[in-house]
Amino acid sequence: MTPSEARRSTTIKFVSFAIGVIGIVWAAANFHRAIAIDRFESFADHLLRFKTFDNGFSSTVLNSRAAHALDACDTRAQRALIMLEIPLADSALRTGATNEFDARTADLKTRAYQSLSCAPTESFAWLVLFGLAVQSGRLDPDAFALLERSYETSAREAWVAVRRIAIAAPVASLAPEATRHKIAAEFRQLLLDGYVELPAQSYARSHQGVREFLDAEVEQLDVRSQLRFKAAVAKLLP
Repeated sequence: MTPSEARRSTTIKFVSFAIGVIGIVWAAANFHRAIAIDRFESFADHLLRFKTFDNGFSSTVLNSRAAHALDACDTRAQRALIMLEIPLADSALRTGATNEFDARTADLKTRAYQSLSCAPTESFAWLVLFGLAVQSGRLDPDAFALLERSYETSAREAWVAVRRIAIAAPVASLAPEATRHKIAAEFRQLLLDGYVELPAQSYARSHQGVREFLDAEVEQLDVRSQLRFKAAVAKLLP
């Protein structure tokens, strides 16, 4: 195995479950279509605040008539469905339920592309596609182009940024240089803005080379921000 292949293998190992970090679970009752649209948009608001709920309930919602009746171009509602399905795909992967995992990742890909066909600037959909590429171990230029599109279409949206750093930071060493700088800048900005938990988690899941790369960003922070970040990391590392 060449040094490049070894580095790629190590990085993939550290991010094998990275896509799961994006996923938060929320659930809904089965309403007729007119109510369902408003309800799913409300769910999206809760999901963005990292509410967590039961996977079984989420599965029921995804299979409901209300979910299937939603317009593919209803971006906020489709975003909620994506965030419902991601942790279910992650759970299937963790438990070795291969068929379910394949089905759920296919659904996620379909929803993401449908959202982009209606709203090409839907940054979260680009991020989901990048996350699926990471999950499959596909870390080539085409995969990082998806991440670039997420950056390009994101107008300083913290709810996207905290999820993006969770996936992008652990694979930063494999990213093109320009993309790597964006990962670093977003990592630093999140810490400056007070978002510590997910950046700390992504740091803890990264290999030493990536940590050293991110350490350079941490050193540029004020002392208080540095201490908060280091305290969060200390809780995660043995």
